[in-house]
Amino acid sequence: MSVASWKTVPAMTEQQRLDAVADLASIVRGEELDIPWRRVRVLLDHKLATVNFSVQTAGSCPSLGLTDDGLSFLGLRRFGI
Repeated sequence: MSVASWKTVPAMTEQQRLDAVADLASIVRGEELDIPWRRVRVLLDHKLATVNFSVQTAGSCPSLGLTDDGLSFLGLRRFGI
């Protein structure tokens, strides 16, 4: 596999786009724990979401947050969110 193909992210299929909208909405609601890893990877690969690390204490865990691209993807950027 060439170096260029490692960096190239394939375009999302229509089903992946629909899943991404639902998954980003779950992240906004704070319900991202139920998103399957393969769908999280699509969000990360397309830079729609990021992993947020809070202060690590007993029982804490990383969470997902939306990037500027993720907000734009959902159409929330135009509302100044």
